[in-house]
Amino acid sequence: MTERDDSITANSVTSQQLLQAVKGFIAETVTPALSDRNQFNARVAANVIGIVQREEALGPALSALDNAAFSRWIPDGAPDKDIVPQISQAIAKRTIEPDTAFLDYLKQRQLLLSAINNPRYANRAAAAEKWRYLDTDAHSAADKR
Repeated sequence: MTERDDSITANSVTSQQLLQAVKGFIAETVTPALSDRNQFNARVAANVIGIVQREEALGPALSALDNAAFSRWIPDGAPDKDIVPQISQAIAKRTIEPDTAFLDYLKQRQLLLSAINNPRYANRAAAAEKWRYLDTDAHSAADKR
């Protein structure tokens, strides 16, 4: 262990830093040493780590958005159950009016989901620009990962 490493403790390293270190190791050290098929699998593994990083960063915003929607449009729902299926069922049963506020929620949710799952998806940037009146600051940072 070097002097620099001695100053790093488990408490001073964030989960984001750990994930980034593993992702970097896979991309920079492991992948180049592998054969074609295994290189592909290593790139997939690095991409999965990226998704986990973005989920960790943006998941709380997505949960807060869903909780607010649940409180607003499913007041008699079961908060201890998964919220999204309850909202989906309410849409299917047409108990939620598709007003502007609800459509804005769906747009924000989709922008957050695509920021987590595939921030470089071609149509995501176009949608974010079109829907820029929505609060998209939370997920614009994920585009850089």
